[in-house]
Amino acid sequence: MTVFGPACEPMTKRLRAALRCRVPRVSASSPFSTLSAVSALYALSIGQARSGPDVRGWPAALRPQTMMVCVLAIVVAALSVGSGSPAFAAALQQEPALTVRLLAPSSTTYVSGPTTLSALVTPVGDTAIARVTFIVDSATVAVVTEPPWEATWDAGEEFARHLITVQVVDVTGRQAEDTVVTRDLETAVFRSEVSAVVLNVSAVDGRGALVADLTKEDFEVFEDGKKQVITHFSPEPRPMVIGLLLDTSGSMQGAKMERARQGAVAFLGELGDEDEAFLMTFDSFPDLKQDLTGNKALLRDAINGLTVGGATSLNLAVVDGSDILVERPERRALIVLSDGYDTTQTVSVDQAVDYARRQDVRVYTIGVFESRLGGGGGSNFRRGFDTINPGENSLRSFADGTGASTILLNSLGELADAYAKIARELKSQYALAYRPSNLPKPGEWHDIEVRAKGAKEVRTKPGYFGSQY
Repeated sequence: MTVFGPACEPMTKRLRAALRCRVPRVSASSPFSTLSAVSALYALSIGQARSGPDVRGWPAALRPQTMMVCVLAIVVAALSVGSGSPAFAAALQQEPALTVRLLAPSSTTYVSGPTTLSALVTPVGDTAIARVTFIVDSATVAVVTEPPWEATWDAGEEFARHLITVQVVDVTGRQAEDTVVTRDLETAVFRSEVSAVVLNVSAVDGRGALVADLTKEDFEVFEDGKKQVITHFSPEPRPMVIGLLLDTSGSMQGAKMERARQGAVAFLGELGDEDEAFLMTFDSFPDLKQDLTGNKALLRDAINGLTVGGATSLNLAVVDGSDILVERPERRALIVLSDGYDTTQTVSVDQAVDYARRQDVRVYTIGVFESRLGGGGGSNFRRGFDTINPGENSLRSFADGTGASTILLNSLGELADAYAKIARELKSQYALAYRPSNLPKPGEWHDIEVRAKGAKEVRTKPGYFGSQY
């Protein structure tokens, strides 16, 4: 143990014998290994002091308390000797690093159209930079070999989130990179960073089929009867958060509940990798069975475990379901399945519709209204549902009031198709955005109308309240 000198060698020999362990031999050329050995020695001495044999008969120099003091002295000696060695100085000296920072765009902005990509590069001394590469969504959009380190990229009309990376390499092969994720317009609007109205639009032809392949020029937007300028447009699907609201009141027993489970489970297969959903049932009270998640297995287990019984708190379920979605910037929708109307009247239909509308939540509804049910259901369930039912009016009110749609079943066999139809509509929505030509006053309602070429019906939110968009 040459670093400590001859005076310490007898003590270390006695320590090895007393602790019955190997103390590594180190030298001043390796100060960090010296400290490691000393630390190990210190730990072992403490261990012997706490759990070793009775040391009262040991010589004073071998008692753990004395050894701890010696170890601390050794640490000081190691640092004194090692700090003057070239190896110690080299270990403390850090080599300058090549760095790069993406200046534009930043993670707090959204992009569309021609966009400047700009980077700040800090080389190592006078070492030249070989190239700077800009990558957007895994695709290389520009390679720059001399300053200024910037390029122009066309983000298009789609106001989507983008992953932008800048990579720099110098002539010696050193590399560095920086990455930012830009915001989509919906998130920017949600956070009140951009004053724009975002519309999720479904276009339907005279046969009830969705109209595809429309462009920005095929749409017209009117606010309070005045035509607006569409600033952003995207036909691409975007992430969504969905609430599945299932009626589990007593009238849903038997075949209806079984088909409801099957339809809801089938709908889970329509969810994309970035989509999330929750499951809420309602009988006498709403009950959140599974909170928002992208885990389909958890949702499936919750659906398969449903039971029925109780009254029908439909309106309150819509309010509670809207509350769950309100903190999310993605497209928000509830899908309600019910065979009746609210029997608790905790809140009215109008109050629930108004609440969902203020949270910018679409409420799609599926109605299962029976006219005859011989023997109480099961295998005796017969085709034919009421078209005149107080529940139908409430389901239509939810859908019409929030820019969604209602599907009334003619048989239980249509239930899975109903869920699939709603899924197709959600996936086929166009995204439009505009900045109101007149600054809306807080709390003031503004009507919205959207027209589309070749569409008999265009579904979107019917309007918004000032300070809500």
